[in-house]
Amino acid sequence: MTWSLSKEQREETVRRVTANLFCLAFTKGLPITDDVALDAASTFERRAYTAATVSSNVTTGSRPAAETTLGYARKLAELMIEMVKSGGKYEPDASAAISGAGAEAVDLMGSRDFLTSESTEAALRTMLAPGSQVSKVRFSSKSFGRDAATVAAKALTNVSKTISIADISDIIAGRPEDEALDSLRIISAALAQATHLRELNLSDNALGEKGVRACSEALTKQTRLESLSLQNVGCSIFACKAVAELLTASQHLRQLHLFNNMSDNEGAMHVASILARSPCMQDFRMASSRVGPQGGSALAQALSGAGNSLVRLDISDNPMTEEVAPALAALVRSQPQIKALNLNDTSLTDKGVTAVALAIAESAPHLEELEMALNEITPQGARAVAVAVANKQHLWKLNLRENELEDRGAVIISKGIAKAPALRHIDLCGNQLKRVGAVAAAKSVAGLPGLQLLALDENMVSEAGLDEVQQVMSQAGKAAALGPLDENMEESDEELEGEEAEEQDDSGLSALFAKAGL
Repeated sequence: MTWSLSKEQREETVRRVTANLFCLAFTKGLPITDDVALDAASTFERRAYTAATVSSNVTTGSRPAAETTLGYARKLAELMIEMVKSGGKYEPDASAAISGAGAEAVDLMGSRDFLTSESTEAALRTMLAPGSQVSKVRFSSKSFGRDAATVAAKALTNVSKTISIADISDIIAGRPEDEALDSLRIISAALAQATHLRELNLSDNALGEKGVRACSEALTKQTRLESLSLQNVGCSIFACKAVAELLTASQHLRQLHLFNNMSDNEGAMHVASILARSPCMQDFRMASSRVGPQGGSALAQALSGAGNSLVRLDISDNPMTEEVAPALAALVRSQPQIKALNLNDTSLTDKGVTAVALAIAESAPHLEELEMALNEITPQGARAVAVAVANKQHLWKLNLRENELEDRGAVIISKGIAKAPALRHIDLCGNQLKRVGAVAAAKSVAGLPGLQLLALDENMVSEAGLDEVQQVMSQAGKAAALGPLDENMEESDEELEGEEAEEQDDSGLSALFAKAGL
C-alpha cells in the first residue's frame, strides 16, 4: 500500500511546524512574522511530503509506513533547524521564486526537491500559461519522476516555438534507473519539438550509454544546436559513441563541454569525429576524462582540420604525455583566435611543454590565459615557457603551479613575466623555490600595472627570503597582491649556481630568447 497522509493531517502538520518555528526563533532572538513562518512551514511540509512519497517506493515494493513517516518527520526537523541556523532565512519553493522572473526565463535551481505532478505544475506555471514566451529554462537540482516529467514535457511543448536554452542538468537524482530513463525520454521528446533550441545542458545526470540514448530525440532532432554540455554524466567509451551517432547535425556547434567522465582514448576518438564536422567550434572542454596520447592527438587533429575559430581549449587532467605535443603544437599554430589554453596535469614534461610553448611563442597573438600546472616542468623547459609568455600583450593569467622549476627555472620564467604587461594572476606555488627564485618572481612583477595575485605558497623560502619578497612587493606598491604563504616550508638560503642551463641551445631557444629580448 502506498504511503500517504490525508489533507487534514498535512494541514495539522503545517500548523504545528509554524508553532515550532516561532518557538525556535524566539529562543534564538529571531524576529519572524506570522506570514513568513506560515509560508516557510507550508514550503517545508511540501518538500518533506514529496521526499517521503518518493522514498516510500522501493524496488521490492513499498517501504514500511512507520519508516516513511519517520523520514517525513526528520526532513521537517532538518528544514526547520536549517532556517533557524541561517538567521531566519529560507529558500521558498521554486514556484514562488519564479513568479517574478517575467515571461522569458524559468529557473528551478535551488534546494534538492523530488517533484510530483502537483508541485511541477506549480513550479512551471509560467511555462504552462497560454501564450507563454519563455525562452530559457533551468530544471537543475529538482528530481523528476515519470509524473513530474510528463508535466514538464507539457510545459516544454507549450513553449516549443520560443525556447532557445534548456538546462536539464541534474534532474534525475535519487530515482531508480528505469524511472530516471523514462523521465529523460519524456523530457527529451518534448525538447525535440523546440525548433529554436541553441543550448542544451545534460550535465550531472547519471547517463551512461543508456541515458544518452534515452535523450536521443533531443540530440537527433536539433539541427541548429550551438552548445552541448555533457559534464559528469558517465560518458564512457560507449556513451561517447552514442553521442557521436546521435549528434549528426553539428555544423553549428560552437561549444562542446565534457568533464569528469571515463571516456579514455577510444571515447575521445568518437568525440573527435564530432569535432571533425564542427567547423564553428570555439570552446571545447574534455577535462578529467582519462584521455591518453592517442585520444588527445585525435582531438587536436580534429580541431585543427575542422576550422580556425577555436577560442578556448581545456583538456586538463588527462594523462596525454609528451606524445600529444606535436598535435597540440600544430593545433595552436592553426588557431589564430585562441585566448585560453588549459593544459594542467597532462604529463607533458619538458619535451612536450617546449613543443607547445614554442608554438605559442610563434602564434597565439590573442592569448589571455595559459595554464600548464602539474606538468613536471624543470629549468630545462622553463626557457620555452619564458619565450611563450614574453611580449604577449593580452596574457593576464599564468598558472605554473606544482611543477619542478626550482630557483633556476623561476629566474628564467621571470624574464618572460616581466615582458607580459597585462599579467594579473601568476601562480608559482609548489615549485621548490627558495629565496633566489621567489625574489626573482617578485621583482619580475614589480612593473606590472594590473597585478592582482602573485602566488608563491608551498615553496621552501627562508625567513630572510620571505622578508625580501615582501619588501620588494611593498616597494612596488603591490603588497596586497602577494598571496598567502601559510604552507611555505622554510629552508636555509642557497645561492643560484652557474648559468649553464641558460647557455644551452635547445631547439633554437637561444636565438628565440634573444629575439624576445630576454
